Amino acid sequence: MLPELLAWFTGKEPNRRKYPRKRKPYRATFSVDAGTTQKPAIGLDISGGGLCVLTQEPVGKDEFEIRATIESRVVRVRAKSVWHDTVSHQGKSVWRYGMRFTGISADDWDAIVRYASDKSVEEANKAQEELTTVRMTPDDANRLLPSRLQQRLLKILVERRRLAALREGQTPLVQYFYSGVVRHEGKLMHRLTIQSKVVGQVGDEMFETRFVFDDKGDNIIILS
Repeated sequence: MLPELLAWFTGKEPNRRKYPRKRKPYRATFSVDAGTTQKPAIGLDISGGGLCVLTQEPVGKDEFEIRATIESRVVRVRAKSVWHDTVSHQGKSVWRYGMRFTGISADDWDAIVRYASDKSVEEANKAQEELTTVRMTPDDANRLLPSRLQQRLLKILVERRRLAALREGQTPLVQYFYSGVVRHEGKLMHRLTIQSKVVGQVGDEMFETRFVFDDKGDNIIILS
């Protein structure tokens, strides 16, 4: 779930707001054996959703580990190649990989976002309450949020009387707003806000409920 949500949120689709991308060379290494052997690479750019690197040889795998040095900090990520080609660098043929993150720690992700925004990577992260929030269309929600996760979230709203009982063939009165990945209690979590409506005889009631959940959708925490 993490790669697809991050790709959607960070601007891989038209007209989508994206995290800033820092286009500045940086030192990097890559590994295909869980970090045992590190081989040199050159980073070309980096953002909250992925990065682009040059290698002296073909990697041979679509997904591998990268260690990137941004300012004085080394961040460790696992990423998957979205595209690759060969280019000339300093008179030599090298391999270029455009990649999206598939695994990254919360602290390293915070540092990358800050670096790409021209802020100090060591500055304390305050983005949890300042994140961009993007409304998901029904198609977005159905494509990016597994049905099992949606049903669990909606059931919680019903139990809290923030949504009418679910009925087959009837569309729930909800809207989803996704805020990307946040750090919650030291773990990397997705943040989702659901606006729900309950239609009553006197008038309608509107509710806003904030959730965070892990990449598998198994651990769901209600923030408010």
